[in-house]
Amino acid sequence: MTEKSWSAQVKISGKASGYALSSIELYVLHDFISEEKVKIGTIKFNTEGSFNLDVEITETNLCTADFDGYHGMIYLEPGKSYNIVFPPKRSLTESQKRNPFIKPEPIWFGISTPDKNELNVRIQQFEQEYAKLENKYFTQIFTNQSKSLVDTVKLRLDQEFPKTNSVFFESHKFFRKANLDFALNQGKSAEFMNTYFSSSKPMNNLAAYSVIFNQVFMNYFSMLTNASNGTEIENLITSANLQKLDDYFQKQLHFNKELSHLVLLKSMNDAYYSKQFSKASILKLLNLVKSSDWSVYEQKIAQLISSKLTYLASGTNPPAIVLKSVNGQKINFSDFPNTYIYLHFTDPKNSICRQHLDALKVISARYKEKLVIINVIPENKSFKNDSGWAGIFTTTESNVEASYKVKTYPNSFLIGKDGKLLLSPAPNPIDGLDRQLGQLFKSDYFKELQKSNKPDVK
Repeated sequence: MTEKSWSAQVKISGKASGYALSSIELYVLHDFISEEKVKIGTIKFNTEGSFNLDVEITETNLCTADFDGYHGMIYLEPGKSYNIVFPPKRSLTESQKRNPFIKPEPIWFGISTPDKNELNVRIQQFEQEYAKLENKYFTQIFTNQSKSLVDTVKLRLDQEFPKTNSVFFESHKFFRKANLDFALNQGKSAEFMNTYFSSSKPMNNLAAYSVIFNQVFMNYFSMLTNASNGTEIENLITSANLQKLDDYFQKQLHFNKELSHLVLLKSMNDAYYSKQFSKASILKLLNLVKSSDWSVYEQKIAQLISSKLTYLASGTNPPAIVLKSVNGQKINFSDFPNTYIYLHFTDPKNSICRQHLDALKVISARYKEKLVIINVIPENKSFKNDSGWAGIFTTTESNVEASYKVKTYPNSFLIGKDGKLLLSPAPNPIDGLDRQLGQLFKSDYFKELQKSNKPDVK
């Protein structure tokens, strides 16, 4: 694995009149552990819906685009041209866009008059046959763990899709069939590990590899520490001994260096969310990767994981967003030094949000000397605070879903007197905010008493 540097051109073109004058961004993943998206270009449709785009890549990679409730996918090969076909245009309501339970519909981009040996055509045909066989024999394979049925399905797939000259397609077939073998023993056999992982380098650009890799090595630290000799691993994790963990993976588990590093990175990512391990130890391990002899690419993955794990965490700086009051005045967090700021994303048109805003009036009156309330509402030129709700009402052109992960309203954060996130997220007004603030200000009061060495005379 090496640091990515885009160098080979891919030409993308087509016409979709329903998308006229719109634009859609295309991404690849930096890696399948951090899942950091790297933008490679933007499709811009002209007045007739035509588009032309040149992008630069070095290796075959899965390119994705999220639009109109679709999750579009296409494999791009360096040096090739694609005349792609879009699905019918559809429009989502604002509530549909913000509903976290509505997942985008995965679709493959069509290719106009494709060659039968084109990679995307081959993969889609293989996936259709794979799904048909998996559904037909699901119980025997995944419940009864029948090896003979697994062998039968693999043989059928080999007959239907004989060997080709495409290394990428052959790898796709190989690691998709690994899912069938995984069903037999959940990847715990030495034969399975040797066949699919220990003897080969990771294929970071192959989605089929990432799927089976994430299944096999999910919560791997927990699995190792729960084994009979798990105390040694647990001590290495607790003491954040990256070198000895790497040595253990390579010498005791017989992983090659690249596999060891990738499994360690995934294990750190998964372990952070487990109550079994100290978050501080996990973050220290990730930080140690920077000063190790690991590849630049692996160090970048560690940095991306660490950034994602600590994003919006208490004690970090709040993401910067451009705020403008409904009167047109610019609002900055720095305008309120040494003050608590309650950042409240809300929509006054929503009945639930109005209930929270009503409750916030009472809370504001109680703590008006200690708390500044900044309400961030969707752009609404006709908005007037006729209800006398508390705080400053602002709008923003910043992407609040990207910056503060706001997908539903209301959503709140408390910024401390030091300008850093204190409660992230913070309780919404009718969900315990009053009690939380009461405890916070009481704690501040006693701290001030201790500083001044004055007895509490209450």
